[in-house]
Amino acid sequence: MSKSSPITDIIFSLSTILEEENELHFENSLYSDIKVCEIAAKAIEFSFEHFKNKETIYEDYQYEFEVKITGIGLGIDSHLQKNKGNKKSNVIKKFVTDIINEEKYLAGRESFIFLLYILKMDNELIQIANDKKDFWKTPRIRFQLLYALYRRRINGFKDIVEDLIKNNPKDRELIKYAKKYIEQENK
Repeated sequence: MSKSSPITDIIFSLSTILEEENELHFENSLYSDIKVCEIAAKAIEFSFEHFKNKETIYEDYQYEFEVKITGIGLGIDSHLQKNKGNKKSNVIKKFVTDIINEEKYLAGRESFIFLLYILKMDNELIQIANDKKDFWKTPRIRFQLLYALYRRRINGFKDIVEDLIKNNPKDRELIKYAKKYIEQENK
């Protein structure tokens, strides 16, 4: 019988965790930044490979893996709330931007946009808001992008935000933060 590693054990249990809870929980809040990224990367790839069914429960997702990947990002956020030292980690920051830039994960990247706000990655947030025009058209991602820009008090996107209001008159939550963003920029 071969000895299993912590990573092998985690991968073995990922199917159950992701199937039942839709969020990755790190067993130890003291995991290093490298270990957090290692576990999250394996969980993301596992999700992408094993949850390709059409999504029918959650709004604005096409595939189940998008929900799972969003949950993995939320798991990283939970970990960062417990291990505040990892918030300064360049390893985690690079991992977050790498996931955001991986187009195959579709709307599953929304929680990683949220992590830009949590990690105070303002330059990356500005670059993504400027460069990834398709994000402004993707419902779950555009909300997180707007929210992150608003919470980080990053100005310069008033025209885009005004278009969001005009083009999404029924999205009350989006409009609420769009108006707050515009009000904040006008101060």
